[in-house]
Amino acid sequence: MKKLSTLALALVVGMSLLFAAGAPEATAKDEQITLNVWHIGVDATRRATMEKAIARYQAANPNVKVVDQAIENDPYKTKLKTAMGGGNPPDLFITWGGGWMEEFIKAGKVLDISEQVKSVAKNYLEPGISISMSGDKIYGLPITCGPSSVYYNRQLYDKYGLKVPTTLAEFEHNCDVLKANGIIPIALGNASKWPGAITFIYLSMRYGGAQVFIDAFNRENGKTFEDESFIKAGEKIQEWVRKGYYPEGMNGINYDTGGSRMLFYSSRAAHIIQTNGLLGNCINEAPDFYKNNLGLFKFPVIEGAKGSADEIVGGGNVIHVYAGTKYPDEAFKLLVTLSDLEYGQDMIDGSRMISGVKGIVINDPLIQQQYDVLMSAKVMQNFYDQYMPPALAEVHKDTTQALFGLTMTPAQAAKLVEAKAVEVL
Repeated sequence: MKKLSTLALALVVGMSLLFAAGAPEATAKDEQITLNVWHIGVDATRRATMEKAIARYQAANPNVKVVDQAIENDPYKTKLKTAMGGGNPPDLFITWGGGWMEEFIKAGKVLDISEQVKSVAKNYLEPGISISMSGDKIYGLPITCGPSSVYYNRQLYDKYGLKVPTTLAEFEHNCDVLKANGIIPIALGNASKWPGAITFIYLSMRYGGAQVFIDAFNRENGKTFEDESFIKAGEKIQEWVRKGYYPEGMNGINYDTGGSRMLFYSSRAAHIIQTNGLLGNCINEAPDFYKNNLGLFKFPVIEGAKGSADEIVGGGNVIHVYAGTKYPDEAFKLLVTLSDLEYGQDMIDGSRMISGVKGIVINDPLIQQQYDVLMSAKVMQNFYDQYMPPALAEVHKDTTQALFGLTMTPAQAAKLVEAKAVEVL
């Protein structure tokens, strides 16, 4: 994972410098302007959090009208790419850091806010600032940041006398017991490809350790995407598919519209391996299940393998200012409002999502558990498809989906990813 630079760790300049050092001349207070914001907070609670923050900003800046658009994850990516290519993106937009952010930075589309952000960077969690950086420069602020987990149905575990696993062998034992009793072990909706990739990333990390991916990506230490850890991850996925751990037709089930989550909430499936966004989905879609059934644990370790339980898969959303905005000062002020402590507290309370800001008060034990995992992690590996350049990310997602569909061998999948890596890295 990208290391956090000293710039992000020691920024303690006073608030009076917030808009100093190279900031453009301020817009006249009475000039009426409009700022457009695009994001992926489509559910009711995230919309409410965004709207409350925008209302706060507009009250303090009455000459500014903020227009926000909430767009589903995959359509958002297409829409943003098109807008960037056409030269008409919004004033503020989100990415996932990594390759997505880097591509837009290289194209000169993202405002470098390193100087403006000096006085507030100390207010953010290290993992959040880290995914907002390229080299030693800061290009955005984190609005969400959290680990992916294995979520499980506590009542089903109690019913069948199962214990929370710490090793993959224990997890597979639980899955076998559940399968024998007519329960789908793992809910998965993989139509959009990224949900299944979370399992692939965790397995490859547990087999080889997190450094293997970093070395393969950086073309260092003789590592490639044909390393045995990637092959073994694919083999384990296909073993689980053949054993019936997943629902039939999983590659046709849409996670974004809730297909796999409904299997989980209805107790037809016992686990779901997902981002921390699952908590917000669950409390909105199935509040009784959230209260009475939902539990979570770290992705288990593999005995005898190199990976550690303290290496987690995670990420978040970073909000950026478009480099070509007509109103950089106003846009930066809005960026801060959309990632500050009040926003972060509303995000925790409403969506059960960890924001990237320090100082939040956590009253939910599940959120506290995730927060503790995040803060104790030795490595938080960003999702491969967010870390990679988009062209390589698509091959990674396509081949991972093919692994679940049993239409490609692990060796074939690894070879295709490596070939694209040679081409684009």
